[in-house]
Amino acid sequence: MPMRGENCRFWLPVLLLLGFAAYCSQKLVRSHIDREVDAPNYVFKQQLQARRGSIYSAYGKNYPFVKSVPFWEYHLDPVTLTNAVVRRRGEPRRPKEAIIKTIADALRLDYRKVKAMAEHSEKRFQLLARSADPEVYATLADSRLVAGVAICDRQVRQYLHGRRLSHVLGSVNAEQVGSAGIEQRFDREMTGTPGTILGMRDARRRELYDKRKVSIDPIPGADVYLTIDHNIQFEAEDALKWGLSEYGAGSGWCIVMDSRTGAILAMASLPDFDPARYGRTSDSVKINRAVAFNFEPGSVMKVITAAAAIDAGFVSPGTVYSTSRDDSRYYRLPGDGSHHWEPTMTVRDAIVHSSNIVIGKLSYDFGPRRLWTYMRRFGFGEQTGIELPGEQYGILPDPNKRMWDKASWSRAGIGQFVAVTAIQLASAYQAIANDGLRMRPYLVDRIVEANGIELLHRSPLPLGRPISARTARVMRDVMLEVASPRGTARRAAIRGYSVAGKTGTAQKQIPGGRGYFVGLYRASFCGIVPASEPRLVVLVTLDFDQRTKFHQGGNSAGPVFKRIATAALRYLMIEPDRPKELEDYADEDEFDKIMETRSKKYGIISDD
Repeated sequence: MPMRGENCRFWLPVLLLLGFAAYCSQKLVRSHIDREVDAPNYVFKQQLQARRGSIYSAYGKNYPFVKSVPFWEYHLDPVTLTNAVVRRRGEPRRPKEAIIKTIADALRLDYRKVKAMAEHSEKRFQLLARSADPEVYATLADSRLVAGVAICDRQVRQYLHGRRLSHVLGSVNAEQVGSAGIEQRFDREMTGTPGTILGMRDARRRELYDKRKVSIDPIPGADVYLTIDHNIQFEAEDALKWGLSEYGAGSGWCIVMDSRTGAILAMASLPDFDPARYGRTSDSVKINRAVAFNFEPGSVMKVITAAAAIDAGFVSPGTVYSTSRDDSRYYRLPGDGSHHWEPTMTVRDAIVHSSNIVIGKLSYDFGPRRLWTYMRRFGFGEQTGIELPGEQYGILPDPNKRMWDKASWSRAGIGQFVAVTAIQLASAYQAIANDGLRMRPYLVDRIVEANGIELLHRSPLPLGRPISARTARVMRDVMLEVASPRGTARRAAIRGYSVAGKTGTAQKQIPGGRGYFVGLYRASFCGIVPASEPRLVVLVTLDFDQRTKFHQGGNSAGPVFKRIATAALRYLMIEPDRPKELEDYADEDEFDKIMETRSKKYGIISDD
């Protein structure tokens, strides 16, 4: 009996401990093994990235500017690489070194580099490489060969012309969301609809295709077709770069517009940027100066003032004004620099010679309310509606709110006191070129979905008639002599073609409205070619950050205009309207002597 009691005391704790161990074991097993061991329920859901829409030139799919290319991004997880069992059926387990070599060979990486990454177990999901090669994907996705490689579907946005047209095209961020330009403005349209896969995987995380429940293909984004002519854009950017280098300007912009429709054939802003490195670009470079920058236009505004006064019947091109600044009938007239004129001058000659005094008097007599009304008709002080983000309104104070003082009455007419954008200025000249009918500027021709349905189709749209057809033709005739030996833009003349244009040399304002910098200017030239049967409006502005001899619009912006317009006329095969006038003008005239005198007065750098 004593023996029996001792056995019970021994085996009872042992049995209790064994029972407790069995209970813990089954709990641990149940927590790690699926209840349906014979049919694992490894459900997964995967989103398929949609291709972002492309951007094309005016010539369609044969001339793309931007497109998205799918690729795979490979990351290394050292923990999974070390712990996973990799082997083919019937073969021994692959050693870690063999797996690393397979990864390195597939991605064409240095074996030692990949091995060093695999040894840093604390750094998970290290970027190995990016590749669009399907054979690389097939190798690294094979769980019988490789482990520890995470694969992500990605897209790379390719800007096929590098930095060209960068301000118009814009860029996308790492998430393929538009950050500037067309990419931002039409981000919703170009972003496609993702697809979805809902299915099951086996224990090796391979999809069981016969158990796929949902399979929805992604829908690509819509494609954007621009009005930009890639050949004219190339010539415009090259000519603008040449102008900045030749004349020492810090920045510049240009626009080439179809005078009949308002379509933008070229638009450039320098300095430019690499769209693929948009995040590393300074804010000052990101600005598209053709649409998002307000500036005082200077004398290019004199054409608008004269056109308004002639259209209202207030003056005619032959109306005579005194060139004297000391006239008691006017308040604080602007000066004419080093110019020396005859005692009187007609309105026509005031445009040709760019007389501040005469146009200032005309502006003063015409009055702020009428001048403001015509400026609004030409589109100043409001957005044009161009399809780009960040477009500015310009600055055009309303005289009905008593924001014009007496000095402004004469200054607004010569391009001071008001501010414009380049697209506004080009649009105003387009109205003069198009017999007074102003068209809506546009650079997007159409947006087409992947199935061929058009989301948007832009057609030429009239915005109004700021001046009559007769006034427009009179103004083009008045502007003809600007690009001649008599005018301020002799270097803008094009052999065989008539050019109706106007120069502008605007002194740069000190930020905060504290006056103007001495010797720093923005030089502009806006021209219509051919003047007899207008086809193109070309605007060029050079912004000088240092004093230079060539700061005047005719001497710097004029030659750039000539290069752009000449190339565009030849490319579009527009016949010369003055075939007999094939001689270039002389290199030096009285205006050059005046500019030489002024440059010495202000100690301006000479580029001779």
